[in-house]
Amino acid sequence: MEPSISLVRQTFFLNNHLSLIEITMADKNHVLKSPQSITDAKTSSGSEGKSIPFSKSVDSVIQTDESYRMDCPEMGICILVNNKHFLPNTGMALRSGTDADAALVFDTFRTLGYNVKTYNDLPCKRIIEVLQNIAKDDHKKRNSFVCVLLSHGEDGLIYGTDGPLELKTLTSLFRGDRCKTLRGKPKLFFIQACRGTDLDSGIETDSGSDEKCVRKYL
Repeated sequence: MEPSISLVRQTFFLNNHLSLIEITMADKNHVLKSPQSITDAKTSSGSEGKSIPFSKSVDSVIQTDESYRMDCPEMGICILVNNKHFLPNTGMALRSGTDADAALVFDTFRTLGYNVKTYNDLPCKRIIEVLQNIAKDDHKKRNSFVCVLLSHGEDGLIYGTDGPLELKTLTSLFRGDRCKTLRGKPKLFFIQACRGTDLDSGIETDSGSDEKCVRKYL
């Protein structure tokens, strides 16, 4: 069976920051989420890299019947949308700190060999246009596609600078019948946004070092 939009669960280390990203099987209709700041919650008041090949030892470990072939000349394109400022009528506050997140994402995927294209403060129509153009591109020589959206959000929604947009509208652009050169290849969507107004109470952790934490989770 041909995989649809590929969404994964994985932990990764960014510049001494451990981030947990929810990943689901390719045929699940779930949205990725990662830890986000309080400023991503909806408020009631008032805005390209050198390819680094994977080691043979890692490849030999992950080659299973359920793994993807990653033998194309290019890793692929990574679209990074970083929305910081929003129109007053949206009721969305400034997303302070998002530029630091965007820089970490850019460096990480560039190091992994992706051609990273960054877009700042896009309205809904422009987000759709960017992804439509990428979906129409020829990906035959690429292993995968990555899209990272940093913005405000609600359940099933992501915010452009001018209002909300259904995530399904974006992911559906990369279905096998609409983006044929990415058929059978991973299509990863990383969403950094709240899915509502309720805050997580969090949990208390020990005072172990970052290194110990990484070893524990990997």
